[in-house]
Amino acid sequence: MSNIIQIDGKFYDFGTKNTSFLQTAQELKSLGIKNWYFPLRVKYPQFNICDVDPYDKNLDAGTIGRIHIESKENIWHWLREVAKVPAKGAPKPFDPMLTRASCAMAWCFEHNIDFMVCQPRQTHKTTWINLLLTHAFIYDLQNVDIPMMHIRDKDVSRNAEMFRDYVTQLPDYMNPWSDRQKLPGLKSLKYDQHNTSIYTLCQPDSEVKAKDKMRGMTLFVGFIDEFEYINYISSVISGATPAMQSGRLIAKETGARCCMMYASTPGDLETATGKEAQRMIDKTPRFSERFYDLTDEEIEHLFDGMVDEEGGEKEQVHRLYIEFDYKQLRKDEKWLRAQYADAEATGKFAEYRRGILLDRFRGTDSSLFNQKDIEYINQHVRKPDCEILLQKKYTLYCYNHDVNMVDLTSPTPFFDINLPYLIGIDISGGTGGDNTTFVIVNPYTMQVVGELASPYIGGMDLIRCIIELAKLMPKAIFCPETNTVGKPLLEWVQDSQLEYRFYYDPQLDITKNVMLKTDNLEAKMKNKALQRKYIGTNVTPKIRNDMMTLLKRYVHDYRNLINTKLLVKDINALTINKGKIEAEYGEHDDVVMAYCHVLYVFTFGYDLTRYGIDKSKCTFEKAYQEVKKYDMEQVENRVNNMVPYGKDAYGYEEQLLHDIVNSSTNAGFDKQTGIDEYGYTPNQYNQNEQKQMQETVRLTQSDVSFFMSVNNF
Repeated sequence: MSNIIQIDGKFYDFGTKNTSFLQTAQELKSLGIKNWYFPLRVKYPQFNICDVDPYDKNLDAGTIGRIHIESKENIWHWLREVAKVPAKGAPKPFDPMLTRASCAMAWCFEHNIDFMVCQPRQTHKTTWINLLLTHAFIYDLQNVDIPMMHIRDKDVSRNAEMFRDYVTQLPDYMNPWSDRQKLPGLKSLKYDQHNTSIYTLCQPDSEVKAKDKMRGMTLFVGFIDEFEYINYISSVISGATPAMQSGRLIAKETGARCCMMYASTPGDLETATGKEAQRMIDKTPRFSERFYDLTDEEIEHLFDGMVDEEGGEKEQVHRLYIEFDYKQLRKDEKWLRAQYADAEATGKFAEYRRGILLDRFRGTDSSLFNQKDIEYINQHVRKPDCEILLQKKYTLYCYNHDVNMVDLTSPTPFFDINLPYLIGIDISGGTGGDNTTFVIVNPYTMQVVGELASPYIGGMDLIRCIIELAKLMPKAIFCPETNTVGKPLLEWVQDSQLEYRFYYDPQLDITKNVMLKTDNLEAKMKNKALQRKYIGTNVTPKIRNDMMTLLKRYVHDYRNLINTKLLVKDINALTINKGKIEAEYGEHDDVVMAYCHVLYVFTFGYDLTRYGIDKSKCTFEKAYQEVKKYDMEQVENRVNNMVPYGKDAYGYEEQLLHDIVNSSTNAGFDKQTGIDEYGYTPNQYNQNEQKQMQETVRLTQSDVSFFMSVNNF
């Protein structure tokens, strides 16, 4: 029974029969989302159709018309009350099961935002994208082709068949093929009245053909499945970009639907396709459930300033990357064990790590770190505990830590206002290439408590983000990189009230202490330029080497502190190439560098008590002792199967002698004479063993030579 409630002038059904929508709404509420009830939206409560069965064969024309209007203008009602998921072998179709991932996809679809989604296998990502395609096919589009792409022709045909099943499962008044005696073929799926067709594609076999795959179309809605495994995927999208931009402009003017959808499990980073897809993902802003609380106007400006200029062409970014793991999708440990058992039976452990754990891993001999350390940090990566939208578009991942004093007036009281956090900043040009990154570290525990990375933070947005962070953490110290693109920031720093909040080394700047006061403008400007050199960290080759040395030490000695999502990802990408430490081709090290700025200032910074940091109170050294203790336990517990009974001093002959001496039955000795076949008594064996145990045997080169000469077989 429906239970429609009005909130802020809008209506929501808290009595829907599809309980997965209620469960997802409750999950969003527990995460602190203010607008947590939006999946329960009812556009026209006066229609009184929430309790109407849309599959009732006896519906009158008026009721059918009202169902059409509500379904067309409110996709949440259509997904909750109308859409069905047919399953082969099942007696009847299922209601769509909403999860946090499918909720994010539907929200992007509703707001005409392209998205890339990554979630474990068998968690219905293809199901939900086909549902969204079905709604667009029935209600949103006319006179267009909807492309569907997969790796192979049989794979895209399978998706097309699934799509056809979803359409034919709808009530007859929604099914455009209900009056046909025979269903349309998978290559000829068309809504004749709307002149809308499904256009199936498989991956290209050359880069030239890739650019022509979707060229010439006007693209409004499309679906590319397993995009991380499709050859030349960036060329496919590059060739289709003009068509996408054209479709988006028309959709904005006419109110049509516009959403390109990409789905995949993590690709193989050892392959060209995996690396290419990863570069696309790195340039795509991350989806945040905090977006649900944005106003329509704020959503409209969500991508302002996000222009990808890499490759010499400017491209407006209008896409989000969505990722949820199995726990966030209500899968339990029993389900995980079943997936592992299947991987164990088939020997496909790499697919298990990628497809179930969403682990983007690589194996390489050029890794900078000990493999044991890398495996440790990869196994202990934390999920962010909360998110903050800086400037309502850049996602700052936050991690729980001990907080004693918070700002109760702040909507995001996640930081201690009395703690002098160290904030490393690595700065890029904001043109879609390298990331501008922030890494926030608690100086007393050296725990990373916040991180942000975006390739679209330009100069003005960088300043705005710094101001917002300064308000969140009133005593934080900023440690920026000051090479090249970081220099313009320093000019603003010197003229702002936050100058004292940026790390400054007075030991290097003798001019600040000896410069005489003068009214000469030129002298003042020269003095200011000189002082600018000593703010932040100017990364010379020597300083970079020092930073990498510090990083290697922390990864080994304090690896339990390196457990955040973005930092671990960048650490995995570091390699040694011709003696130089750098990110693997197509990868980034920007988060690592922001972290290294903090390590460098903390380790070598002059008199940090100026900023309220008392290094004598630091507790992170205790972690090093714990890790060292763990390593020792691992060594002690190691079993050497080559040494009998764990006796390091025993070889084969010594063990045989030991067994003879300790034989309780004196087997092999004559009962009357007490000697064996070689003429020895047990006591003689015992004396010989004691003598061997007392002597320290030293093997010399002459011993080895003699042994080889008499044992030359």
